[in-house]
Amino acid sequence: MNRYLGIVLLAGGLLTASGPASSGDAEAGRALAQIWCAQCHVVAADQKQVSDVGPPFAQIANDPAKSNLSIAAWLADPHPPMPKLSLTQKQIGDLVAHIKTLRTD
Repeated sequence: MNRYLGIVLLAGGLLTASGPASSGDAEAGRALAQIWCAQCHVVAADQKQVSDVGPPFAQIANDPAKSNLSIAAWLADPHPPMPKLSLTQKQIGDLVAHIKTLRTD
C-alpha cells in the first residue's frame, strides 16, 4: 500500500492498531452485498452467476494477495469498472467481515 493511501485510511478510521476495521457485522455486509454488489459479483454460495464483470466474493476471500486491509482500501477507492459507491467506514467493515466468512482456509 502506498504511503498516501495509508495516511488517508488512518485518518478516515478504516485502520486501527490491529489492522482494518475488524468489528464489521458480517450479516449486515451480506445484506449490503446482496443489494449493491450482486449484479456484478457472486456474493453468496447460493447465488448464481449474474455477470462476469467482477470476481466472486469467495475468490476474493481466498486470494492470498487480498488482505482485509487491501479489500478495505479497494472498497474505499475502487478503480473502474467498479463504480465508486461512497461507502461509509461501517459499510466497508461490514463488507470485509462478510467476505472473510467466505474464506475456506
